[in-house]
Amino acid sequence: MPCPSCIRQITPPIRQSTPILVAEGMITTEPGPYTVKLSYTGRFTNASVRIDSNQNFINDAAVVIKDSDGDSSSCILSSPGTYQSADSNFIGISGHTYTLEIFLPNGKTYVSKPEKMNPVPGIDSISVSYDSTYVTDVRPTQLIISVNTPDPPGVQNYYRWTASGYVPRKSWGGPCTFGAPPCTDPFMCLCFAECVQYLSNDQLNVLSDQFINGREIIQPVFYSPLYWYGKHFIEVKQYSLDQDTYFFWEQYIEQTNRTGSILDPLPASLTGNIYNLADSNDLALGYFGASAVTTKKVIIVPFFLQKYYLESVAGSYVLMGDCHQVFPNSLADGTDPPEWANADVIEMH
Repeated sequence: MPCPSCIRQITPPIRQSTPILVAEGMITTEPGPYTVKLSYTGRFTNASVRIDSNQNFINDAAVVIKDSDGDSSSCILSSPGTYQSADSNFIGISGHTYTLEIFLPNGKTYVSKPEKMNPVPGIDSISVSYDSTYVTDVRPTQLIISVNTPDPPGVQNYYRWTASGYVPRKSWGGPCTFGAPPCTDPFMCLCFAECVQYLSNDQLNVLSDQFINGREIIQPVFYSPLYWYGKHFIEVKQYSLDQDTYFFWEQYIEQTNRTGSILDPLPASLTGNIYNLADSNDLALGYFGASAVTTKKVIIVPFFLQKYYLESVAGSYVLMGDCHQVFPNSLADGTDPPEWANADVIEMH
């Protein structure tokens, strides 16, 4: 048993730093509204002291997005720290240049460096492969969704991808009629037992064509888990980036992927493109970007799945109750997302 007199409590000094503006936003060729998020960096404190994160949001700024033709749209506060463009006719155009202006209540004005919206090549097709590996109680087997894009030769291109979709889910379900016996087995009831759940890929996915200029790009963009039988409704978006934006996101990925080993490089603040108009050395954290975007939707039907194998691998993900109620962001039993009415169908046998 340790001696109490041998333990001395110390209170190390907490570094005090001036709050820094954090700004993030993007305009695309898709119809708005476009979102800009504003906050201040928080202060260091004792881990046991709970701080309301809302206190760092900026809710009383004036925010404007401008283009090189003199058109603009003001942005209105939609939720704490989040502003959205108000003019529905203000839509990004490839080849135009865009600037973000932020007027803070303390009198400071921050602006972004002009961002030119580069054109984006079209998506040729979506390909799918089956990953039979799984991690017990973490994820089941999955489909690997890849984008196939012909890269224009002779031009330096930078890309970013996002992907999302609806995947099949299974629950115990419930009795189909009032007074029917309750479900005592996960595969006994057929009513309220199947639905599709919305999932998105929140990992950054960027690429430079520096070493593959003019060749076909085949890039994995989404991993769709096989929780149950049924159709997978997948949407892939491909964005153009300029060189500075690409390097910013590459640096962001590098820092967030560090493991904390002694071989990791020292962390550094991410230098964005937003600065104080009165003092160019006063830099905000974050980035305002301008990207052309192209979208492709597909419906994937994995006919090859074997019932006994899927039940053994994914059975632990079958939960009790109404499927639509058990899994958040899901559609009601038997409902397909209407946005995929004209999507290409990929059958896997």
